[in-house]
Amino acid sequence: MKVFKSILNTVINILIVLVLVVSLLVAVLALTSKSSGISNVFGYTVQVVMSDSMDGGSDEYDGGDFKKGDVIIGKITKNDTTDTPETYKEGDIITFKGILQGNDHLGEQLICHRIVDVQERDGEIVYQTQGDNRSVSMLPDQNEVGEYITAYSIVAKYYTSDFQGVKIAGVGKVYEFINSQLGFFLCILLPMIIFFLYVLIKVVINFVEYKKAKEQEEKEKNAPDTPQMSAEEYEQFKQFMAQKNAQASQSDAPSEEEV
Repeated sequence: MKVFKSILNTVINILIVLVLVVSLLVAVLALTSKSSGISNVFGYTVQVVMSDSMDGGSDEYDGGDFKKGDVIIGKITKNDTTDTPETYKEGDIITFKGILQGNDHLGEQLICHRIVDVQERDGEIVYQTQGDNRSVSMLPDQNEVGEYITAYSIVAKYYTSDFQGVKIAGVGKVYEFINSQLGFFLCILLPMIIFFLYVLIKVVINFVEYKKAKEQEEKEKNAPDTPQMSAEEYEQFKQFMAQKNAQASQSDAPSEEEV
């Protein structure tokens, strides 16, 4: 029973730690996304793919092949904080702020597409982007400044010569649900409330057990001292008492004269 209880407590503690880690990660992603427009965890970003424009990848270039509902992890760039932004080449996959084809009403958003053309205009390098899935991205992306963007619009990179991102298939809906009000409550606030209640109950139980142990210790301390006998001494004591009882029996028996 004790072994089962110990295993159960270990499993519960592991689950609690996992839930807290996930809750903390999601909370950080949600907070950083709202403050800066893109999630940022130690220089990396988690992005939910919102369309199938990159589904199938490219026959000419590596990387890509992610679709709606996937989650991709890229590396944050520092192009907006430097006078010498990174340079990219044709075939790289980057995340930039732009407008998807046919979605002008949605305004500017984060798009992860491949660079299909690189040019230099007025001493500045500009990039043209497009999704690999030509059935969806039939034309290059249209942005606020035309079809080409500068490196200052690129906020993250997913696949370049010095970095290869990570794709987690099919968990985008879960991530979006967690970022909703209901999901945030069920997956973050509720587990944290349960965790604190669990810790509080454990503290109360430990306090009660501690008090009981202290009371028992006080009782033992105040109890009169009784001599402790070893097994050998106990056997000798038994033999002594047996002899004493035998002698007492003989002394109580009537003599022949009395009879």
